[in-house]
Amino acid sequence: MNQDAGLATALRAPVQGRSKASYERMLAAAEALLVERGSDDFTLLEVSKKGKVSIGSIYNRFESKDALLHAVQLRVLDQLDRAMLGRIAEARAGHAALPSLVVSLVDTLAETLREFGPQMRPLMARASTDALVASVGKASYMGTANAIKEALLDHRSEMRVKDPERAVDSTFRILYAAIARYLGFGTISTSAWEGDWLVLKQDLAQMLAAFLMSDALM
Repeated sequence: MNQDAGLATALRAPVQGRSKASYERMLAAAEALLVERGSDDFTLLEVSKKGKVSIGSIYNRFESKDALLHAVQLRVLDQLDRAMLGRIAEARAGHAALPSLVVSLVDTLAETLREFGPQMRPLMARASTDALVASVGKASYMGTANAIKEALLDHRSEMRVKDPERAVDSTFRILYAAIARYLGFGTISTSAWEGDWLVLKQDLAQMLAAFLMSDALM
């Protein structure tokens, strides 16, 4: 199945009545199993039982388990993106100075990803073998990246680096990689680092603010 066909299947949702309720139970059951197992190691029959929907109803809506998981990913990422972009906008509007904005953005990214970590870990692990999951996930990642970089570039006048665009790009990559590593994204582990969460956020904010306000190398 090509990526366009996969997305079309995932987005083919009913809009009213019992069909919509049944569809929502399918997605909720599959998402719950994804979180409980920490992977996609479950069957459509298990989804049927957990969601109290017939197996025939599932196959009438989704041609395969892959199609169902693609719909679950879209559902999760829609919720994540709404939360993430809304919180970034609040941080962007609420801080007049670069250092305090960096602290707020670090906390926003970290806490939002941690909130959705149980769903994101198995989905990101699946992305290594599912091109559609990888593509949809990358689009969500880029939306967050662009929003954070735009927020930081509002304060380019406070930056001492010679190339602010390059600097904020590196800032986001370092921040996301550190948080994703801690949360175990891309693995089936619940966490890849056993360090203190608060210390990680504080140190990242301090290092990244210092980097943006330094002219030592760039």
